[in-house]
Parts: sequence; C-alpha cells; structure tokens
Amino acid sequence: MHATATQPHPGLLSPDALGGPVLVASNGVEAFSEALYRAGRRAVMALGGHIEVLGVVEPLPGVSAGSEVVPVSADLDASRMRNLHDDLQRTVSEAAAGDPAWPIQILLGSPPRILAREAKRRGASLLVMGIGRHHPLDRLFGAETTLATLRESTVPILAVGAHFPALPQQVVVGLDFSVASQQAAQLALRVLGPGGHLALVHVRPRFEEAAPDWQAWDTEYGRTLPPLLAQTRAALEIPEGLTIETVVVRGDPAPALLTYAQQVGADLIAVGTQRHSLVERLLVGSVATRVLRHARCGVLAVPARMTDPVAGHAMPVSR
Repeated sequence: MHATATQPHPGLLSPDALGGPVLVASNGVEAFSEALYRAGRRAVMALGGHIEVLGVVEPLPGVSAGSEVVPVSADLDASRMRNLHDDLQRTVSEAAAGDPAWPIQILLGSPPRILAREAKRRGASLLVMGIGRHHPLDRLFGAETTLATLRESTVPILAVGAHFPALPQQVVVGLDFSVASQQAAQLALRVLGPGGHLALVHVRPRFEEAAPDWQAWDTEYGRTLPPLLAQTRAALEIPEGLTIETVVVRGDPAPALLTYAQQVGADLIAVGTQRHSLVERLLVGSVATRVLRHARCGVLAVPARMTDPVAGHAMPVSR
C-alpha cells in the first residue's frame, strides 16, 4: 500500500503476546464449519492456545400488529439457541475427531458486537470468521458481518471461505509500513504452512498526469522504498523453510493488492487496519473494506490498536 513518511516501527508482535485461545465463530452450517475449524486448528498450531467455539443468535424483531409491535417470545430465541448449540456440537464432534473437546457457547445479541466483546474478554489471539459470498446465511456470517466485527474488534480476524486450505502456501501482505501492516506480516508468517511463500506487497501511487512536481516527488518516493522494504523484512522473524520477497506494484491499493493476489494464486491476503478519525473508525479503512468484500481467498485483518493479551496494554501505532 502507499508509504507513510515514517520509518518502520519496531512494535511487532512478540511470541509472548500470543497463546490465547483461538475463537471460532460458527453458524453450524456443516460445509462452512469444516473450513472454520480447519483454519482454527492451523491457528492453534501456529500461535498456541486452544480452540473455543462461539455461536451467536441475533434476536428476532417484534412482529407488527397494526400500530403496535408484539415482542417475540423469549422461548423462541431460546429454542433457536438450543438448535444452534446442537448443530455446533455435531459439526465440532466431526471436525475434532481424536482431539480434546472444544468448548461451545451460544450467546444472544448482535453478532459483531458479541464476537468483538468475547474475543477481547477471553484474551483471544485470533478470531476466525466466515467470509461467505452466496449462502443464505451470508448476511449473518459473511463479509459484511466480518467488517462490522472488525470495526469493533481489538483482536486480529482471520476470515475464510469454504475452501481455505489446512496449510496455506501463498500469502500476500499489503505493506504500508504501519505497525498494523507489520503485525499482519508477522502473523501471516506464523500461519503459513511448511515451505510456504510470503510476498510483502507495497502499492506505489500511479499518476495519470505526470506534472514535474509529481515526478520529483515520485523519484524521491522511489529512492526511499528500498531501505524501508529492507528494514521491514529484516525486522520479521522468518521461520525456517519459508521464503519471503518484497514486491512493489503501481495502482490503487486495494485493487492492485487483489489483482496481485489473484495472479499468484494466494491462499491468504493479510492487511493492517487504521482508525485515526471517526470516519476511518466507521469505514475500517478503505483497503481492508474492499479486500474483505472482494477477495477470492482468506483475509487476515489486524487492527491498528491491538492490545497485548498478556501485558494488557495498547501497542503503539505510527501515524
């Protein structure tokens, strides 16, 4: 993504900041749950901790009766919660064959708010969610719910589709030299499977009208990129057997990142998110929003103001 004027910040994730539970948000749909649990198992292998499964039932609205609204019986919501628990119990028993039982909890409320709150309360290292596109339940467990959860969350979110692999081999990281994008790169390295490949992709602006002042700025911009890329790469803890490269492309950040990921057959796109103003907090950054809505692979989104689950303090963010 486009560079800032700051140097890479040293505030990368340390292994001590990980190891909390991996929270898997599931809707009980069998085919989709399998991918979520597969991603959860990979996250636990990479980050430590254990899997906890959470289902959220959105309360039914009241029924309009003339000029009045008749509230839905609490028994109906309770029945829906029991049904979801039964569905999750069945899918978990199939996915976790031979593994210790994963705890399951069903809560009632707004899915984005509940998921973000529970991830923070439990000190989760990662929240695994769906990024479905065409299923009838996508409204509750698709890209829009993931985006709404990211607006609330202080915990990284791994959003996966039905075909997310057990061992991702190709990962693309959108690098803008912010702490969030560097943390996204470090987390992505840990999720990569053995022998995997990670590309740090920086999107350099393209100007339709190359005025002299823009040309001078672009020349200086290009001069600063190699040391920034080298510093970022050197700061990453690269597990043995993985390969990493730095790539610079031209264009608009989100489309350029999505195009590159499609060209290399990426299993995962990792991005950091920034929240400096009220508008940015609502939009979660245009790059993360567009990537989550249009990616054909998994997406790892790392909030800018991540909280260390162990130390309990906000990590610094370059502005």
